[in-house]
Amino acid sequence: MSSVAVLGLLAALLLSTLSYVWCLPSNKRRLPGPKPKILIGNLIDLPSGGHEWIQYAALARKYASDVLYFTVLGTPLLVINSFEAARELLDKRGAVYSDRPRLVMIKELMEWDWNVALMSYGKRFSAYRRAVQQEFQPTVIAQSYHQVIVREIAAFLGRVLETPDSLVDHLKHMTGAIIMMVAYGHQVKSVDDPFIAMNEAVREHAEEHPGVALVDVFPILKYLPTWFPGASFQRAAAIGRELSIRMRVEPYNMVKARTESGNAIPCMATKLLSQDPPLEEASNDEFVKNCCAVVYSAGADTTAAALRNFTLAMFVYPDVQRRAQEELDRVVGRDRLPTFQDQAKLPYVLKVMKESLRWRAMSPLGVPHATLEDDEFQGGYIPKGTTVLANIYPCTRNPDSFNPDRYLPTPEKPDGEPDPARAAFGFGRRICPGRFFAEDSLFLTIASMLHVFTISHPESLSGNDALEGITWSSGLVSHPSAFAVNFTPRFHSAPDVVRAAQTSRDA
Repeated sequence: MSSVAVLGLLAALLLSTLSYVWCLPSNKRRLPGPKPKILIGNLIDLPSGGHEWIQYAALARKYASDVLYFTVLGTPLLVINSFEAARELLDKRGAVYSDRPRLVMIKELMEWDWNVALMSYGKRFSAYRRAVQQEFQPTVIAQSYHQVIVREIAAFLGRVLETPDSLVDHLKHMTGAIIMMVAYGHQVKSVDDPFIAMNEAVREHAEEHPGVALVDVFPILKYLPTWFPGASFQRAAAIGRELSIRMRVEPYNMVKARTESGNAIPCMATKLLSQDPPLEEASNDEFVKNCCAVVYSAGADTTAAALRNFTLAMFVYPDVQRRAQEELDRVVGRDRLPTFQDQAKLPYVLKVMKESLRWRAMSPLGVPHATLEDDEFQGGYIPKGTTVLANIYPCTRNPDSFNPDRYLPTPEKPDGEPDPARAAFGFGRRICPGRFFAEDSLFLTIASMLHVFTISHPESLSGNDALEGITWSSGLVSHPSAFAVNFTPRFHSAPDVVRAAQTSRDA
């Protein structure tokens, strides 16, 4: 690209920014946030470098406001830092706050615009979301997928018994196996399965490129060639684009071939293939490919992150672990594993699961929303096209202790603290369509781990001492760094109970 062309791009950017600034309504009150600078707005005020959710929470305290307003080169950004504000805007005013921003890097350059979680609000989004959501209604989950979850949890427990030092690999194997069977009818036999490896490649790529890319702030930069100085984002986008294609095509081609040969296991893909496509502009192949890839791309990683956080919490708060195990002994006994039918009799274990979601958010900033029309909140103006971030970190993190009893009713709060799942899985018309499936998987895995094992720190540390040196990654899904943990069978017959469950699974 010539220097003249570069100057032209910069001039166009400057003119568009000036025109936006000059056209701002002069009679509208600005919501709290840093004062914008001339031309660049709040560009240098935006948190960067990873863990932006912590920095946004600090800014919210500084400005004593649960919402923060920024403008970046004329583009408005609203950051919500409380559960109450998120409920009011994203849930109650969902008709206004259900769009997605442009997201140049991931949607245009990486070509992830097929993902319903990223689609703009409209007919196409509604058709895809309806198809995915219908597949993950509680009745469908119980009838079609509970047996898959039960089977893979038994296998997971057996692997932990054999090699307790490989928790991360065992979680990847279990969560990947559940998702691949549900979406594609594919039996994962080891953590080296190519589809698990592909999902891991997507996760690693996201962790390597957290936060907002420069091209999201300056969309015109998308036209820069890869070789141009400062265009390293183009190389990252090319890798993401290849992963996007492979993630949709490869597992779909597998199940399509099995369907044509009569060897396919009933699953989400085979069910959708037997139906007429709901969109005229998309072939049935394209529609099914995209729906299943949404489940494949999101389901395993978030569940694995939540279970790693749960494991950490159990050796940090051993009293919580013991109390949950006492309840399991009373209800389940020691001659079998917990089942979904036990859930109503295990209220404390269920609260442990919920507290695990609150203690460390799986996706602290979630996927940004965007406004479809002008709005006002707390007397401040929110223009159409505003990017809206729900900072789940302060919504669920305060206070910082791990206390499952916080969900019990009190005189001050007759309904107890809000269910963290109402924030952990998103808000409004963009709430995760697989949330019931995720909660079921988390509950039974947590109940089974607590039933079979004593989870402890290798040096018998607890409290904050046990967390020393552990950090959480940036990116859409936040994982804790590697940590050592001991899994000790909790009673003499625990290995036999697990082996019996595995035998029943394989029968």
